[in-house]
Amino acid sequence: MAHTVRYASTTQDRDLAYELRRLVFEVEQGVPRPLDRDAYDFNADHVVVFDEDGTCVGTGRAVRLDSRTCQVGRMATLPTTRKSGVGGSVLEALERMAELRGLREIVVHSQVPAVNFYTRRGYVAEGETFLEEGIPHLKMRKMLLVR
Repeated sequence: MAHTVRYASTTQDRDLAYELRRLVFEVEQGVPRPLDRDAYDFNADHVVVFDEDGTCVGTGRAVRLDSRTCQVGRMATLPTTRKSGVGGSVLEALERMAELRGLREIVVHSQVPAVNFYTRRGYVAEGETFLEEGIPHLKMRKMLLVR
Protein backbone atom coordinates (compact mmCIF):
# COMPACT_ATOMS: atom_id res chain seq x y z
CA MET A 1 0.00 0.00 0.00
CA ALA A 2 1.44 3.35 -1.03
CA HIS A 3 1.11 6.06 1.59
CA THR A 4 2.41 9.53 2.41
CA VAL A 5 3.76 10.42 5.84
CA ARG A 6 4.01 13.98 7.08
CA TYR A 7 4.25 15.95 10.27
CA ALA A 8 0.88 17.38 11.27
CA SER A 9 1.55 21.06 10.77
CA THR A 10 -1.98 22.36 10.26
CA THR A 11 -5.21 22.37 12.24
CA GLN A 12 -6.73 20.23 9.50
CA ASP A 13 -3.98 17.59 9.88
CA ARG A 14 -4.51 17.45 13.63
CA ASP A 15 -8.29 17.26 13.25
CA LEU A 16 -7.87 14.28 10.92
CA ALA A 17 -5.53 12.65 13.44
CA TYR A 18 -8.01 13.23 16.27
CA GLU A 19 -10.84 11.75 14.21
CA LEU A 20 -8.78 8.64 13.44
CA ARG A 21 -7.91 8.31 17.12
CA ARG A 22 -11.62 8.63 17.98
CA LEU A 23 -12.49 5.83 15.55
CA VAL A 24 -9.78 3.50 16.87
CA PHE A 25 -9.79 4.26 20.59
CA GLU A 26 -13.39 5.28 21.32
CA VAL A 27 -15.37 3.31 18.73
CA GLU A 28 -13.20 0.22 18.25
CA GLN A 29 -11.60 -0.15 21.70
CA GLY A 30 -14.22 1.47 23.92
CA VAL A 31 -11.95 4.09 25.54
CA PRO A 32 -14.13 6.97 26.86
CA ARG A 33 -13.73 10.03 24.62
CA PRO A 34 -12.44 12.50 27.21
CA LEU A 35 -9.53 10.15 27.91
CA ASP A 36 -8.22 10.16 24.32
CA ARG A 37 -7.61 13.91 24.17
CA ASP A 38 -5.39 15.66 26.71
CA ALA A 39 -3.35 18.80 27.27
CA TYR A 40 -0.24 17.15 25.76
CA ASP A 41 -1.85 17.25 22.31
CA PHE A 42 -1.11 20.97 22.03
CA ASN A 43 2.66 20.61 22.54
CA ALA A 44 3.25 17.19 20.99
CA ASP A 45 4.79 16.42 17.63
CA HIS A 46 2.09 14.70 15.58
CA VAL A 47 2.46 12.55 12.47
CA VAL A 48 -0.28 11.73 9.96
CA VAL A 49 -0.30 9.17 7.16
CA PHE A 50 -2.49 9.40 4.06
CA ASP A 51 -3.36 6.78 1.49
CA GLU A 52 -3.57 7.42 -2.27
CA ASP A 53 -7.14 8.74 -1.88
CA GLY A 54 -6.15 11.31 0.75
CA THR A 55 -7.71 9.40 3.65
CA CYS A 56 -5.89 9.67 6.97
CA VAL A 57 -4.97 6.04 7.72
CA GLY A 58 -2.40 6.47 10.50
CA THR A 59 -1.30 8.83 13.24
CA GLY A 60 0.85 9.09 16.35
CA ARG A 61 2.44 11.65 18.60
CA ALA A 62 5.59 12.25 20.62
CA VAL A 63 5.50 14.19 23.89
CA ARG A 64 8.73 15.47 25.42
CA LEU A 65 9.11 14.26 29.01
CA ASP A 66 12.47 15.90 29.80
CA SER A 67 15.64 17.10 28.09
CA ARG A 68 16.52 13.62 26.79
CA THR A 69 13.28 11.62 26.63
CA CYS A 70 9.96 11.64 24.83
CA GLN A 71 6.97 9.35 24.99
CA VAL A 72 5.41 8.05 21.80
CA GLY A 73 1.71 7.42 22.04
CA ARG A 74 -1.75 7.73 20.58
CA MET A 75 -0.58 5.57 17.69
CA ALA A 76 -3.54 4.49 15.60
CA THR A 77 -4.11 3.01 12.16
CA LEU A 78 -7.31 2.21 10.34
CA PRO A 79 -8.16 -1.48 10.76
CA THR A 80 -8.07 -1.93 6.97
CA THR A 81 -4.46 -0.72 6.76
CA ARG A 82 -2.94 -2.64 9.67
CA LYS A 83 0.05 -4.83 8.85
CA SER A 84 0.74 -2.76 5.71
CA GLY A 85 3.61 -0.64 7.06
CA VAL A 86 1.59 2.40 8.13
CA GLY A 87 2.35 2.00 11.85
CA GLY A 88 6.03 1.47 11.15
CA SER A 89 6.09 4.64 9.05
CA VAL A 90 4.47 6.62 11.87
CA LEU A 91 6.96 5.32 14.43
CA GLU A 92 9.93 5.95 12.14
CA ALA A 93 8.84 9.56 11.58
CA LEU A 94 8.37 10.14 15.32
CA GLU A 95 11.81 8.67 16.03
CA ARG A 96 13.35 10.97 13.40
CA MET A 97 11.64 13.96 15.01
CA ALA A 98 12.96 12.94 18.44
CA GLU A 99 16.49 12.70 17.05
CA LEU A 100 16.16 16.11 15.38
CA ARG A 101 15.11 17.56 18.73
CA GLY A 102 18.26 16.12 20.33
CA LEU A 103 16.47 13.49 22.38
CA ARG A 104 18.24 10.25 23.30
CA GLU A 105 15.48 7.87 24.34
CA ILE A 106 11.86 7.07 23.65
CA VAL A 107 9.40 5.38 25.95
CA VAL A 108 6.07 3.93 24.93
CA HIS A 109 3.18 2.37 26.82
CA SER A 110 2.48 -0.45 24.38
CA GLN A 111 -0.82 -2.24 24.32
CA VAL A 112 0.06 -5.88 24.93
CA PRO A 113 -0.91 -7.06 21.41
CA ALA A 114 1.51 -4.46 19.96
CA VAL A 115 4.56 -5.49 22.02
CA ASN A 116 6.07 -7.50 19.14
CA PHE A 117 5.61 -4.48 16.81
CA TYR A 118 7.83 -2.40 19.09
CA THR A 119 10.26 -5.23 19.90
CA ARG A 120 11.00 -5.69 16.18
CA ARG A 121 11.92 -1.99 16.08
CA GLY A 122 14.40 -2.11 18.95
CA TYR A 123 12.21 -1.35 21.96
CA VAL A 124 12.85 -3.26 25.20
CA ALA A 125 10.14 -4.10 27.73
CA GLU A 126 10.42 -2.78 31.29
CA GLY A 127 8.49 -3.89 34.35
CA GLU A 128 5.16 -5.62 34.58
CA THR A 129 1.97 -5.33 32.57
CA PHE A 130 -0.34 -2.56 33.83
CA LEU A 131 -3.81 -1.27 32.95
CA GLU A 132 -4.18 2.05 31.18
CA GLU A 133 -7.75 3.07 30.38
CA GLY A 134 -8.72 -0.53 31.19
CA ILE A 135 -6.39 -1.97 28.52
CA PRO A 136 -3.28 -4.04 29.40
CA HIS A 137 -0.04 -2.20 28.54
CA LEU A 138 3.69 -2.73 28.93
CA LYS A 139 6.25 0.06 29.24
CA MET A 140 8.96 -0.17 26.59
CA ARG A 141 12.08 1.92 25.91
CA LYS A 142 14.45 2.52 23.00
CA MET A 143 17.76 4.34 23.12
CA LEU A 144 18.41 6.50 20.07
CA LEU A 145 21.79 6.60 18.36
CA VAL A 146 23.88 9.66 19.03
CA ARG A 147 24.87 11.23 15.72
